[in-house]
Amino acid sequence: MPATATPYLLRSNTGKNSLKDALDSLIASHINQLGPSMLVQVEAVTADAASLTGKVTVRPMVQQQDALSRSMPHDLIHNVPYLRIQGGSSALIIDPKPGDIGFIIISGRDHTHAVTTRKPAPPASFRQFSMQDCVYVGGFLNNGPDQFIQATDQGWRIVTPGAITIEAQGPLTLKASHIEANCDITTSGDVRADGISLKQHIHGGVQAGAGTSAPPQ
Repeated sequence: MPATATPYLLRSNTGKNSLKDALDSLIASHINQLGPSMLVQVEAVTADAASLTGKVTVRPMVQQQDALSRSMPHDLIHNVPYLRIQGGSSALIIDPKPGDIGFIIISGRDHTHAVTTRKPAPPASFRQFSMQDCVYVGGFLNNGPDQFIQATDQGWRIVTPGAITIEAQGPLTLKASHIEANCDITTSGDVRADGISLKQHIHGGVQAGAGTSAPPQ
C-alpha cells in the first residue's frame, strides 16, 4: 500500500472519478456533518439539590482534526440536560461534578422548545444532528468513588466518609437476622425490647442494702 501523508479517515473516495465514487464522497460528506455521540468532560454543573434536574457544560474529549492532522479543540457545549434515574416522584439523585467523564447523545432535530417547556413541541429551528441538541449521560472512565452503594456476592455494601441521614414520614422497618453496632446509640424517643420500655419499665423485688432488683417489666 503506498504511503500517504493524508490521515486514513480523511482520504478522498473520488480517486477513480466514477459516478459511484462521486456519490460515495457526497454521502460521506453528509455523514460527516452528523453530530455523533461522543465522550465529553464536565466543565460546570448547574443544579439545586433535589429540585428540577439541572444542566451541565461539557467539552468534547475527541478533538477535531484538519487535513494536515492538526488537532483543534471543540467549543464548550452549554446547558446540556443530564440523566437522573427517576420514575414519577421517586429518584436516585447523584448529580455530576466538574471533571466527570460521560457521553452526549445527539438529538436528530433542534429540541430547544421541548427542553425549555418539558412538553411536546415543534423543533425550534431547521437545525439537525447538532451537538447543541444533546443530553449528557455520565459515569465513564472516572476515578474510584469515595462513597458508594455496591452490590456484592455477600449482599449490599454502603460506604461513605460522611454521615448517613434517613428521613421518613412513616415508620422505618428493619428485617434482619440480627443487628450489630460498634458505636453509641442515641435516641430522643423510647426503646422497647419484647414489649418492655427502656424509659418506663419497673423493677420488682427492690430491697435495701446490697440486694439486686428483679428483671425489668
